[in-house]
Amino acid sequence: MMLKIDEVYQTTITNLENEGNGVCKIKGVITFVPKALESEKVLVRITDKKKSFARGKLVRVLEENEKRIVPDCPYYNECGGCNLRHQTSEENLKFKKEKVINALKRIGKIDVKVDNVIKSFKENNYRNKASFKVEEDKIGFYEEGTYRLIDIKNCMLLSDKINEALKVIRMYISLNDNNITDITIKYGNAKDELLIIVNSNSNSDIKILNYLKNKLDNLKTLVFNDKIVYGDGYIRELIKDLMFNCSYKSFFQVNSYQVETLYETAIKLAKLNKKDVALDLYCGVGTITCFLSKYISKVIGIEIVDDAVRDAKENAKLNNINNVSFICGDVSKKIDFIKDKIDVIFVDPPRKGLDKKVIGAIKKINPKNIVYISCNPVTMARDLSYLNDLYDVKKVVPVDMFPNTAHTECVCVLETRI
Repeated sequence: MMLKIDEVYQTTITNLENEGNGVCKIKGVITFVPKALESEKVLVRITDKKKSFARGKLVRVLEENEKRIVPDCPYYNECGGCNLRHQTSEENLKFKKEKVINALKRIGKIDVKVDNVIKSFKENNYRNKASFKVEEDKIGFYEEGTYRLIDIKNCMLLSDKINEALKVIRMYISLNDNNITDITIKYGNAKDELLIIVNSNSNSDIKILNYLKNKLDNLKTLVFNDKIVYGDGYIRELIKDLMFNCSYKSFFQVNSYQVETLYETAIKLAKLNKKDVALDLYCGVGTITCFLSKYISKVIGIEIVDDAVRDAKENAKLNNINNVSFICGDVSKKIDFIKDKIDVIFVDPPRKGLDKKVIGAIKKINPKNIVYISCNPVTMARDLSYLNDLYDVKKVVPVDMFPNTAHTECVCVLETRI
């Protein structure tokens, strides 16, 4: 008998998959169930089915896993923003470690000891960036797996400053007819600054500018339909003793409290010496590049985003760092033009991982060490498998940059055999 959409079935969860969803079989079909835990007997309503799998929504837990807790967020059962609040923090860290181990073994065919996850300093109110969808007088996030907007008054993942700005924006859209589609808020901790990006289908919504200027004392920049209409286009982040300019198109780690731990872990594991020359691929605004500068003789950063490279150059000047340089362009194309003898390569790629051309170029350069920082253990494991003919994986340390979610950051160190 075939599964039916909207039909409710009783089943038992066998394990959690990579994104933290429960896995079970219903009538022989593998089914993924968000917010269900291993060994739980549950009622599941089928919401979607494909050729080889189905998705379901948890209706009721009949027999609970002992590690289940009551979520502390009122939006949790609908919102898709975070997905591990129904399990203890300790279990979440175990899940993330197992996620890395499984990726390395199954995808990378690499059997290596994985350290315990480094816990985040804060488990809530840590995000310095959020992107909200807007529909008339509603603002929030989509329900998981749908385009139904969940109206959010306060998100527990976000910085208090972002939640305060959200209240002001909510008041504006409740009082004014608008055609706003989405709003992004970024918070800079160095100067207590807000950068807000508004996208709208109508230029008349530019009137939000004066409202926000009057209501938000810490508004530093407003971008409207990809044009800077107020301020200088950036905010500043302070990490340890370094200051970073972050323009509105530039990427910056969303957990300001944990990023220092992440980078210090990477640098410590690299075993650098003062004579080393390093290459920092996908360098963004130069955070790792600048962090590295005091430990070695020279660092070269490569980044494709123009604004980020401009920020990176300014950040080096801002922090009086003179042994770094930056190249703007596609890493897969620019890496071949590096003339220096490179001792160590740091890579912090996007979720899709490394381009095969980049991996080939890294092998050609053949540094003594590679430090791979990843937000996606699956693509990291794949890339490591492409490097294991020349390199040994020496250390793997997960870092919890995204508490209460299934996302996992990881630092991996490789040493050349040649």
